Amino acid sequence: MIFSGIVLNGGLSSRMGRDKGEILHKGRRLIDIAVESLITAEANDIVIVGGGEQITSLKKDIQYCEDLYPNQGPLGGVITGLRNVESDIAVILACDYLDIDSSVVLECISKLSSRSMVFPFYKGKEQYLLSAIRTESIEALESQFMKGVRSMHEASTLLDCESYQSAYPEKLRSANTPSQLKGD
Repeated sequence: MIFSGIVLNGGLSSRMGRDKGEILHKGRRLIDIAVESLITAEANDIVIVGGGEQITSLKKDIQYCEDLYPNQGPLGGVITGLRNVESDIAVILACDYLDIDSSVVLECISKLSSRSMVFPFYKGKEQYLLSAIRTESIEALESQFMKGVRSMHEASTLLDCESYQSAYPEKLRSANTPSQLKGD
């Protein structure tokens, strides 16, 4: 299946206290882990949205986009990404997943079927920032954003969504605070 990748590299995180994409985990930057998982899964193109600095070591099929709605939460970053990808399907991937790889990306794509959006559960929570989405969903998401919605959870209520239990739960751990980085 042909798909694009959207990496949300939001920059300075208030809970983490620094740019999450630049954090090293097992000797690799978190942004590199996210991008490499999409490259290995053979994403057609990859868009990195936001971040404190533009990443300079990008391959030619990867582009950097400034967030159209900076400091407005991940929904604005998703909308920015959807406006810039080439494929009809995209995988949204926040840069704070510590152990993500191509198996998780491919599993997510395989679950999309005819739905608008799919995402796994991790520890009882829906992982909206690790999802497969049809790019035609941008209109519904933008409509919600213009009404003041900033949450992917709330914005996706207008979409045909489904969650699933991942076969790789050990790869779904993310870090929003310094204490969540422990256990490397």
